[in-house]
Amino acid sequence: MTRADSASLTIGDDPLTVFGVGGEPPTAPATRMRQRLGGLLVDHRGRIDIAAWAVLVDSAAGAPFVAQTPADQGVVQASLVFATTGLGLAPEGVLDAVATLRHDGGSFGLTSIDVAAGDDLVATVLARSARTGRVFDDVLRERLSGAAAADGPRGWPVPARLAADATPPPAIDPVLTGEQIVAAIVDGRMAAGPVADVLGLTPTAGGALFRPAPWMANALGSMHGGVVAAVVAQACSWAGQSRTGAGQDYRLADLSVDFFRSPPVDVDEMTIATRFVRVGRRVVSIAADLRAPDDTLVVQGSAAVHLT
Repeated sequence: MTRADSASLTIGDDPLTVFGVGGEPPTAPATRMRQRLGGLLVDHRGRIDIAAWAVLVDSAAGAPFVAQTPADQGVVQASLVFATTGLGLAPEGVLDAVATLRHDGGSFGLTSIDVAAGDDLVATVLARSARTGRVFDDVLRERLSGAAAADGPRGWPVPARLAADATPPPAIDPVLTGEQIVAAIVDGRMAAGPVADVLGLTPTAGGALFRPAPWMANALGSMHGGVVAAVVAQACSWAGQSRTGAGQDYRLADLSVDFFRSPPVDVDEMTIATRFVRVGRRVVSIAADLRAPDDTLVVQGSAAVHLT
């Protein structure tokens, strides 16, 4: 059984449940969603980073556009661009995401999403959504529109806590360089982090192996865009870690994700290849390719990692 399979059996059946995301049905021009954080979502450093809240962003991003989409069409993400403030997040707490539709051009929409922890801005994200001929199933559409409110749930509640927890990763020895840290994770001598286990993500010398699971599907049957953004973010994070000096910290400051095709969830394994575009003293620029088993490029990402 893969780690992704285990996660699907123990912590939820869909991305919103697994990541503790909830909110009201989509409304235009703005929709608010929230996320419950927890130890299950921290990385190898015990930190909450983009991989932990990408599902929140993607879910909120499409909502105002969905609210204005005819019943004979669906909505997918074409791109997500994250710009973070550098605010440190506690492993426990709640995030708010307010998505505002800035433009509806018919085939495409442009939405901005502000992610906050209380009164503090965590990130601003720009999303490009696209309408598609693939449609949402009737049960989901009723729930999204509120039509089922009299007989069932309307929207999704934010849980009081995540469905599962995880043991916090041990503190990293400050004498280790980033290259040594990543090598230890690749070799299995150091934990990859709870969020990587949830995502079915295993680091390699040049990126990561990704094992999809059924719970990762969106309402159209392909992979949820937030899960895709999360695995790309985590792979870029490990790449950035590999360029830190002994005792040096880093953060994933910016992330862009372009969706070329909707990744499937019914494959055994996909690969993420990362490469360094530029390694500076303060900023490391990284490119990432997510490929299907037949080597088709389905998603491309880029990231800026700040060394601190």
